[in-house]
Amino acid sequence: MVDAVRTTSDSSVPFGVPSTPVRTCVGCRGRDEQSALLRVVAVPDPDGGTERWLLVPDPRRRGQGRGAYVHPDPTCLQTAIARRAFGRALRLPAGASTDASAVQERWAEQ
Repeated sequence: MVDAVRTTSDSSVPFGVPSTPVRTCVGCRGRDEQSALLRVVAVPDPDGGTERWLLVPDPRRRGQGRGAYVHPDPTCLQTAIARRAFGRALRLPAGASTDASAVQERWAEQ
């Protein structure tokens, strides 16, 4: 894999220095390096069809489909749930419910 290299005329970053991916937290809307955020993907609930989705942590960032990023902070997770930001970021069907218990359990383990 080839590292991303700066190609703009921004002189604050030396030319040829690899850049790190920056993502936005769906909870606090803060921007941070990809490595500082947890990727979350949605999988259909086996019992709920397309109306209910399970939010699953994807720490290796290799899961299929669209992902949403959140800081590893319970406050950011609760804010994202309250704002219903996961459904929009993951482009879930309108009116679909999400279950973030797997993400909450991951933080409880740490």
